Amino acid sequence: MRYQTFHRVVALCLGFAMAPGCWAGAGTDQLNAFFKSVRVFQADFEQSVVDDRHTRVQSSKGKVAIKRPGLFRWDYDKPYRQQIVGDGAKVWIYDQDLEQVTVKSQGEALGSTPAQLLSSTEPLEKTFVVTDVGEKDGAAWVELLPRASDTVFKSIRLGFSQQNLVGMELNDNLGNRTTLRFINIEHNPDVNVELFKFSAPPGVDVVGN
Repeated sequence: MRYQTFHRVVALCLGFAMAPGCWAGAGTDQLNAFFKSVRVFQADFEQSVVDDRHTRVQSSKGKVAIKRPGLFRWDYDKPYRQQIVGDGAKVWIYDQDLEQVTVKSQGEALGSTPAQLLSSTEPLEKTFVVTDVGEKDGAAWVELLPRASDTVFKSIRLGFSQQNLVGMELNDNLGNRTTLRFINIEHNPDVNVELFKFSAPPGVDVVGN
């Protein structure tokens, strides 16, 4: 369950106080500004998952780094250590507790997922229907509905505050909801591309190609 939940999140992503009626376009304006100006995104994150009965089944923390186009890295520190690295060609998922690495082509692993969304330079409207959904928890939210019918996620919501991506909500086809909150956010810092390369440690099983 732990591994499957992490993989779904990748196979990957909060304040204005405005009067009613003033939110039209607020979320999409911030969304467009974010994707226009941000080429590198780094943050700490807190993640929680609830099932279709609204029972929390997972809580985790870690760090994320994204360099567009096509490069990303998610490091889960708690409660289990796991790395998910996209090097532009392949996605590497390293579960340290299981001493196992799963590798897939990036196109196969991602599709219309949050990781692909955040690391891509393609127009969002190409793969998603984009809609403003108003304010919640001090952020302007945008909902993305995949145009394709065979995606892992039914819907994705992105929350913005002052053009910072501060939250994501992911609803999958099994009824689970994954919520991510981003803190200590950095836009366009200098990042060594070596951060997005992965080599399996000696003795670790590698599954895939």
